[in-house]
Amino acid sequence: MLIFVLFAFLNIPILKTIWENSFDDGTYSHAYLIPIISIYLYYNLAKIGQLRYREQVSVLPVLLVIASAALLFVMSSAQISLGYWAATLAILLSSIMLIYRTNWQLIFPTLFLAFLMPGWGLLTATLQKVSTSAVTFLMSYSGIPTFVEDNFVTIPAGVFEIAGGCSGLRYLIVSLAISSLFSFLYIKNTKKALLFFTVAILGALITNWIRITALILIGEYTNMQSDLMTDHNVFGWYLYIPFMFLLFMWGNKLADHDLLSDTAINAASPSSVYPARVNTLILFVAIIISSTALKSLFLNDLSLSTKISEIKPMIKRYTTVEQISSSTGNTPDIYLKYFFNGTLGNGKPMAHDNIYIPLGWHEIGEEIIGDWNYITIAKQNKVALIRYSFDINNQKTAYAGVFKKQRIKAALSGQSETYLHWQYSHCLSDCVEEKKLNKTK
Repeated sequence: MLIFVLFAFLNIPILKTIWENSFDDGTYSHAYLIPIISIYLYYNLAKIGQLRYREQVSVLPVLLVIASAALLFVMSSAQISLGYWAATLAILLSSIMLIYRTNWQLIFPTLFLAFLMPGWGLLTATLQKVSTSAVTFLMSYSGIPTFVEDNFVTIPAGVFEIAGGCSGLRYLIVSLAISSLFSFLYIKNTKKALLFFTVAILGALITNWIRITALILIGEYTNMQSDLMTDHNVFGWYLYIPFMFLLFMWGNKLADHDLLSDTAINAASPSSVYPARVNTLILFVAIIISSTALKSLFLNDLSLSTKISEIKPMIKRYTTVEQISSSTGNTPDIYLKYFFNGTLGNGKPMAHDNIYIPLGWHEIGEEIIGDWNYITIAKQNKVALIRYSFDINNQKTAYAGVFKKQRIKAALSGQSETYLHWQYSHCLSDCVEEKKLNKTK
């Protein structure tokens, strides 16, 4: 247990990113329950004698620990969020396998922590599209004139946006977590478990579709005056909780018995008092070497001390910024160079809350030419042009995917410092000509 406390202490930067993206969402978060459930499952396994230490070195767990630690080091250095979250889960799982004798009951509580990881947000866009299609189908039976464009549903009473919060992701994650836990504890038959799992997923999606459709109908019949038009989070749970109640009533009929009951104790299997020393030493060294907290001590964490132009991107997570030039003519009026030192949370130009368009402006056109991403922006009657480029090891690119690959490659050599080049010009005509010239080269 001390090893895992040490891992948490030495990787506080990663825990902070998980807290910011999984726990602190402003409303209800299932994340608070996940570690409690996982700890309880291991407590119960220890109580019934299922946690048995390895007494000898096992090659596969050792290789998994080393590979997981290496992956964590590279992904954290390269600032690949999904990478270091997955690596964190991998090193926890391989650590359990290294210290204890492995079986399915031992692995599941650690795998359950996957529901704590923020990477589920990748499903939001897909779920939005699916929800929009489903709501369009349901509204076709309502008799209400409905026009759907992208994620916007227009009816005579007003316009509804099926935004990220309406994608149904929360219901899906909760259904996945609870149904997998119920299946692990009470359903022994694989086919029954898969059936229960499938119904839980479909029920979560359908509940969300009904919720959105019901809100649109309420908006139409109340002329958008209902309180649900501004606060509809609780309304969804009123629909979802009854579904879960019915689901578990049906699940009890599928259940076999408590797989972690006292009858599962194998008294004939002796258990060592302490794990193998070599295993503990290997795990201890791997955790120390891959530590993100220790690595951050060697990075400069400076703050902005120089005044820059009022027209600038909304970059919130950076180390320092330098104003390279401010001139007129064919060159951009403002040239800012942001430096990122590689610390988790604020160590890359592509942080989720970094916005490249100045406050009060909006985008009206975008085009990538060479190493630069050109964006035409507008504000009231003003039109301007900005461009930006990512930089690592003096290699510029405008493509986010290419930049991620460059960061991973650089991380293998211990390099994690990156830059964002950002330029602005109010002389649109001159800059458009310059852009065309660069495109022909």
